[in-house]
Amino acid sequence: MIRPLRQRHHVMVCTLGVLLPVAFAAGIAARKPVPVAAPVPSGLADRVNDFGRVVWTKMDLWPGQRIITSLRRDAANSVEVELMFRDLAKPDVLVYWAAGKETAVEGLPDNARLLGASSNHLPLPTDARGETGRLVLYSLADHEVVAVSRAFIVQKD
Repeated sequence: MIRPLRQRHHVMVCTLGVLLPVAFAAGIAARKPVPVAAPVPSGLADRVNDFGRVVWTKMDLWPGQRIITSLRRDAANSVEVELMFRDLAKPDVLVYWAAGKETAVEGLPDNARLLGASSNHLPLPTDARGETGRLVLYSLADHEVVAVSRAFIVQKD
């Protein structure tokens, strides 16, 4: 009884030893090529925003958090916020702009506007200039406010 099972197992392993490399090679040969993005037209390449001018950098904008915040401005007078996180260990953090000075927030304020995921560079809305507001970090996975910045004013310039 054991010998026929061993013989069948030997045939199956030998067959798989031949078929699997053939199937792998066929799969590699049949896959589609990686799409390549077309180069940016020269008319658009000149319009790349260079947010090189730092308006201010603050390390104490977030109470109880180690977040460095920089406000940058480009030649077209667009404003963006740059956040550098040190010890933020929350999943799926989104950044919101909330107008007003209120900082005691249980949930997301009604007037909060999504700026984007917690990447380094986030453009501020144009109507936020000259207005007092604050940044709110919200964990989408935990459904909770992670941190709220102190209120600040984005100068119009």
